Amino acid sequence: MRGSSRWFLAGVLAVACSIAGVLVASVLQPRVAPHVTVTPVVVTVTTTSTANPVAAPAPVTSPGINLAQFSTDDPGSIWVVVNKQRPINPLDYEPRRLTDLVVPGDGGAKLTREAADALNAMYKAAKADGAPFLVSSGYRSYDLQSDVFAEYVAASGRKAAETFSARAGFSEHQTGLAFDAYDPTGCQDNACFAKTKSGKWIAAHAAEYGFIERYPDGETATTGYIWEPWHWRYVGVDLAQYMRGQGIATLEQALGLPAAPDYS
Repeated sequence: MRGSSRWFLAGVLAVACSIAGVLVASVLQPRVAPHVTVTPVVVTVTTTSTANPVAAPAPVTSPGINLAQFSTDDPGSIWVVVNKQRPINPLDYEPRRLTDLVVPGDGGAKLTREAADALNAMYKAAKADGAPFLVSSGYRSYDLQSDVFAEYVAASGRKAAETFSARAGFSEHQTGLAFDAYDPTGCQDNACFAKTKSGKWIAAHAAEYGFIERYPDGETATTGYIWEPWHWRYVGVDLAQYMRGQGIATLEQALGLPAAPDYS
């Protein structure tokens, strides 16, 4: 019995040592398992959409509007885009029939018939709301724009003039779709118009009549012009309301066209 006990004790000790070794090894074993899922998590995060909507390209389709509906090149189109990179073609363009140019009800300037009708409706609504405005300029021929630009260059120098006036053949006014508004109190062709009752009313309601602020504040890098809260462009109610609803500031962005900060 004594000899057997020794063998028995020796066996017990061997088993105990084996168990202890396993326990020690498990404690010292590096823990790498938690890192197995790191790569998939990173991939998932980077593929999740976090794009800044302001920096994203303008949409080319929309549930409520066909952005290819009208030409952006035809000067007779209400969606024609005229800027420092997109001159009117031909440069001396006149509306197809000058008889299509009509004077809105306030007698301020000529516009194409569709734009004039929209301006008349907007003018009457603004007047009814106690915020009447006047129109200082509408359609300008190539020759008239050439004279206007030359006067600004003579007064302010070419570099400065080109920040607020277009060269002949590069002006929206030549399309008959744009007009300049001013307040009866005297603020004309100046940023102060945005603070007047008339300016605030137009800014709030213009889209309802198909007009957009063509040269918004902070968009010079796209439009090529300083902020002109007095310059309004007819594009039709559908596009004007779409741009307002989507928070799109410029015609270039809305129609997916390049910025035009300067002439070629």
